[in-house]
Amino acid sequence: MWKRRVLISFVLLGALGAGGWLLFQRYGSNLAIELTERDLQTRLATYFPVQNCGLIIVCLDVASPQVKLTEGSDRIALSTDLSATLGQRRYPGSLAFSGKVRYVAQDGDFFLDDIVIDRFELAGIPIHYTELLRSRGPGLLRGVLSTRPIYSLKGNTLQQRLARLAVRDVRVVNGKLRVSMVSPTQ
Repeated sequence: MWKRRVLISFVLLGALGAGGWLLFQRYGSNLAIELTERDLQTRLATYFPVQNCGLIIVCLDVASPQVKLTEGSDRIALSTDLSATLGQRRYPGSLAFSGKVRYVAQDGDFFLDDIVIDRFELAGIPIHYTELLRSRGPGLLRGVLSTRPIYSLKGNTLQQRLARLAVRDVRVVNGKLRVSMVSPTQ
């Protein structure tokens, strides 16, 4: 009786294994993780606020990022609160920019490259500083934001390190960040 149960168990396991293998062969090349605006928003909030005092007399603070993934666009858009500190005075404003995602496998980090500033507004800035901020501010922000990850696949276990290396492609598709994985069949 027990031999029969063992035999039935092996047959069932074999059938499940064969079915799993067939499904893997059929859909294995489409292994991917899709991250939504909300997923990115949650993770991105941990990397902000950002301060840059590269203009020496003016410090720019970027805070409260809002992620936007637009259908049909290959870019990740962000809008943020912006403020400039000049001496003891603080000038509020806003910043909107977008960029294309870049993945660094060894760190498991996702960055924004090809950053385009869509809106850069500061209220109450003295006229003689306005031109300085408009000409050099966006460049400084590009430099800071292209080195600060927007998402990360972290972990130091062997499994997590292998998962970081298995990422084949990262792109914005249909309003989601799609992380495609290497299939063992490729």
